Amino acid sequence: MALTISLPSDAESRRRERARAAGQDVTKYVEQLITKESVASLSLAEAAEPLARAVDAAGVTDEEFTSLLVEARDAVCRDRRKPE
Repeated sequence: MALTISLPSDAESRRRERARAAGQDVTKYVEQLITKESVASLSLAEAAEPLARAVDAAGVTDEEFTSLLVEARDAVCRDRRKPE
């Protein structure tokens, strides 16, 4: 995928310096940074954000949401205990 980005001049100069220090050209260096970022594990807050937005949009209270989570957890536990 080809991508063109614009960086503030100070950010660009820092990328060039770091690429040079790593013995790479700036394009390869930035490609590695982006690739590393895209495969990094999400934090719990980042992973939960879509769910938090959906809960807020649905107008569910914290208590209702907690109750739904407990019910779902209990159902999973019951299902795991059932012989196949």
